[in-house]
Formats: sequence, structure tokens, C-alpha cells
Amino acid sequence: MKMLFNSFCFVTSILFTFSSCNKNNGNNIIPEPEPQAAFNIYPKPTAPATTGGTGYAGWVGDVMPYYLDGKFHLFFLHDAPDRVKQSSPGQHPIHQFTTSNLLDYNYEGETIPYGNAATQDHLVGTGSVVKVGNTYYFYYTGHNGSSSWLQNNNPGWTTPNSREAVMYATSTDLKNWAKKDFSLKAPQGYTMNDFRDPYVFYNSEFNEYWMLVSTQQNGRGVLLVYKTSDPASNNWQVRGTLNVESDYLMLECADIFKWGNQYYMLFAEDWSGTPGTHYRVANSTAGPWTKPAGGNDMFDGHQFYAGRMASNGTQYYAFAWAHRRNPESDNGTRTWAGNLISHELVKLSNGNLGVKIPEPVQSYFAKTAELSVKGQDGAATQSGSNYTIDGTTAVAGFQFGEIKGTVKISGSINFSNTTGTASVGFNAGTDKNGTYVIRFEPASKRIAAYNNGSEITRVPFNFEAGKNYSFSLIIDNSVAALYLNNEVALTNRVYRAQDNVWSLRADKMKIVASDLKISSH
Repeated sequence: MKMLFNSFCFVTSILFTFSSCNKNNGNNIIPEPEPQAAFNIYPKPTAPATTGGTGYAGWVGDVMPYYLDGKFHLFFLHDAPDRVKQSSPGQHPIHQFTTSNLLDYNYEGETIPYGNAATQDHLVGTGSVVKVGNTYYFYYTGHNGSSSWLQNNNPGWTTPNSREAVMYATSTDLKNWAKKDFSLKAPQGYTMNDFRDPYVFYNSEFNEYWMLVSTQQNGRGVLLVYKTSDPASNNWQVRGTLNVESDYLMLECADIFKWGNQYYMLFAEDWSGTPGTHYRVANSTAGPWTKPAGGNDMFDGHQFYAGRMASNGTQYYAFAWAHRRNPESDNGTRTWAGNLISHELVKLSNGNLGVKIPEPVQSYFAKTAELSVKGQDGAATQSGSNYTIDGTTAVAGFQFGEIKGTVKISGSINFSNTTGTASVGFNAGTDKNGTYVIRFEPASKRIAAYNNGSEITRVPFNFEAGKNYSFSLIIDNSVAALYLNNEVALTNRVYRAQDNVWSLRADKMKIVASDLKISSH
């Protein structure tokens, strides 16, 4: 996981920052606005704070999904508002959503609390759930980076406590959990500072339980595998590292699942030029784990972070979170934790992974209306719900009516060549391009998003001239998720999308947008 344990102020006024899901290391506490924004598709914790507790309003961090008897249990690291963290004794307890349809969510509150400055799990980090017999085991990360912890009972720092270690709690109902006296630390040759994100599963290929741990060896991110015949024994033995085609500082929040005859691995990284959730494929859990055919190893961009999979036995879904900004504006600083994002995974004809909108979310948008044209410029023509924009010699486009609430914009789009660009712009009232732009860039083989000209997120995609691509753009408050052709998505955070016009434009190419419409609930 790329789990940033954000700026955190102890009761004793000691302030420190731990980076493990975002690289924002600012120490300034910026008040978050009230009231908190409401979302219909991409939820976040909204229940009132409880007396003496850590507070329930807040944000979704790394998601740890588990499916049981028709219900998804979406455990997640809860990031409380800054005003709560200023006086809390720890950070990032594990909270839970439950849902049967990925549309209607019940917020269940806290599942596993954090510890305190004298415990390994002063801050709680990402983990996973596995069932053994009648008992559920929740393996998670315990993080304590305070100097008092690292030096405690260790004169001369000869055998310091670990900054990170694997811990676990047990339950019989997925609601009530009891922490156990267990701490698995990095073995020799692996860093004690980055040893996290345990993913535990029964590996039927080898008839043993596996635990994947994200760590570093010789300054390079690796996935270390432990094995055991019985988790209850606490006897985890090092099996070795997986052969993963990669060169990253960390491979966070990794998981493995089988779909048909193929194995897939998801993991996240936030230190390269293409940060976000990546995936690999293999014919065996032991590897080698290689990039998919064609090399495009992402199905969404940076704003879909730490994606992990859960299946109901028929459909496969990936769950992650979208960064927010602090303060909450397009000019704020990208900050760890945000809203829960869910994609339905699609297996493409070549075995690669694609994504699409989950069917219950599609059905939510039952009311369809015609688009309201607010303006146009250049060689732009309309015929019913079909729009032709010829920007071959000069930039051209349409401006459409203000976005209000939760809506879906959909249709198909055709590009005349692979050398020009086309774009969807938000807040396009004074600037026809919009201040936040999602741009189709065929020559660069990608879709990218820009805020005031600065790149925010991107996803690889190979375009073909003259081909029709279906697309949908879901806008839910400040989250805007683009889906293209059931192959890729691009999740965005756009605070100025609401109550402002949007645009569709072409530059050095001609585009035809067909059956263009807007839908609501």
C-alpha cells in the first residue's frame, strides 16, 4: 500500500509524519471545511463522531475487501479529520463498509482500534482477512515511528524495536475482533522500516497458507512470502521473494487471485513516473510475474490507489481510494485518503484486465436527458445527440450546461487520427478548455488529466484512428471517473466540476461524439 500516515499531532505536542500511502509530508494542520460533502456513488465515512472515540467523519484509506454470503465487507484505514487527529492517541483504525450491490453502503464504524505510543500499532496499516476453520484472522500492519518506541528498553539502540511489523486480530463474526500477542518482524536482509501490507490467503496450488509482505531488499521493493500449514500456530516460515517484473521502491498492498487458468497480482507504487495500481500475470503463484501482453499494466491512474480484489464468485471487483486535497479545492495539496472507488474487472480477449462500471451503478442512472449546449467555437456542428468537432486546422469545441449533482455523461467517440488530441474540460465557463481537463492523447498512447496545466493522473491506452470507443463519465460531487471501452478508467478529483459548464474539444484532429447524453438517478 502507499499508505501515508498523515501529519499527526500527539497530545504531548510531538508532531511527526509517516509516509506509506502518500508523499505529502507537510506538517501544517489545515482545517477541513464543514459540512462534509455528500456522495451517492463513491462513499466516505459520514457518521457523527462518538464521545471518547476517534470520530467517524473522515476519509477512506487503503481498502481491504472480503466477501461472505452475498455481502462485501470493505474494511479500510480510517483517516479522521485533522481537528480530531490533533488530540487522538493514535491514527488509522480499521473501519468497515458493508454492501451487497456496490451502490448502497452501510457504514459499520470501527472494527480494529489503533494502540498507543507504547505499542507496535500506534498507527494501524493495511492488512487482509482470511478464514481458518470457524475463525477469521485479520492480519494488519503495526507502525510506530516515535523515538520513544524505537529506543524503548534498548540501551544503545543495539536491538531497536521495529518501525513496522505484522500483527493480527481474530473474530468469529467479522464484527468483534480481539488483538493477539503476535508481532512478525522483518528477517535479516530486509528493512524493519518498511515491512507492511500483509496479504494472507490459502494457496491451493501448494496446499499451504501464504502471506505476502511488502518490504525492501537492498533498497528495492520486493514481495516477501511466508508460509504455514496453520495460521493458529503462529509458525510462519520464510519461503522467499516472488519474481516480479518491476523496479520500484515499494510494491504496496499486493494481492493475488486466480481467474480461469491465469493468476493475477495487483500492487501499488507511488515513487515512479507512473504511480498508481499496477498488475502482473503468471501461470503459477510462484511466478514469474510479468507485465501483461502489450505492456500496459494499469487500468486506472494515480487517483485509484492501492486497489485490491474481491469476488462474489461470478464478478471480480477492484476497490481503492481517490486522493482528496487539503484544503478541499483544486489548488489544495494532494493528501492521503479520500473516497471509496470500485471498478468491476473485465478479462479482455488477450487475457489482460480491463474495467467497467459495476452494473448496479449503471442502473442507478435511469433518467436520461438531452445535453444543453451553452456555446460552441470553431468547426463544431450538432445533429440531435451527435456532435462533430473538426479541430484539424484550429481548435474547436462545444460547451455544455452546468453539472448538477450526481450524473453520468455517456456516448461513443471516434478520433480521425492519432496525432492530435481531444479533451473533456471542467469549469469551462471563462476558459473554453476548462481549468481541469481530461485529455485523450493518442500519440502518447494514454489518457491524462491536468489541473491548470499541471499533470495529475494518467492511464496507458492504445488508440486506433477511425474506431468508435464507448465511454461513460460518472461525476459524483468532486469525484469524476471516466470509463473507456470497458478497458480503462481514469479517476479524478475535480472540486470545480459542480455548478459549472463543461466542454468537449478537439485539437489537430476531428472527433465525432455519437449518442451523447447525460443521465441522473
